[in-house]
Amino acid sequence: DKQVVRVLVSIAPLSYREAVALSLTRHRPHLETRIAPPEDLDREVGSFEPHLVVCNEVTQTVRENVPSWVQVLFENGLDAVVSMNGQSLEVHDISMEDLLGAVDETEEIASRG
Repeated sequence: DKQVVRVLVSIAPLSYREAVALSLTRHRPHLETRIAPPEDLDREVGSFEPHLVVCNEVTQTVRENVPSWVQVLFENGLDAVVSMNGQSLEVHDISMEDLLGAVDETEEIASRG
């Protein structure tokens, strides 16, 4: 029985959140994907218990409760920091492929329990 991976997309603005969530749903329909405004991030982490969070600011709550996250930095292009199981990696100009790769790796981690 495969673990259903929950992904919380909490980046601003709303159009970005929706685009990312839509793309995840299209490419990985088996995921449970939810969107939330950044101000609701911590509350959603508590109720939804995501395996992966896509956000602009990594909060203490995310660090302590979420195994993987992708922090999208809007300053210059779409640079991001991807953290999986405590290992961080900077990605220049993150693409949807990179994000799907992070999702797949998160699923691997989740299936190992």
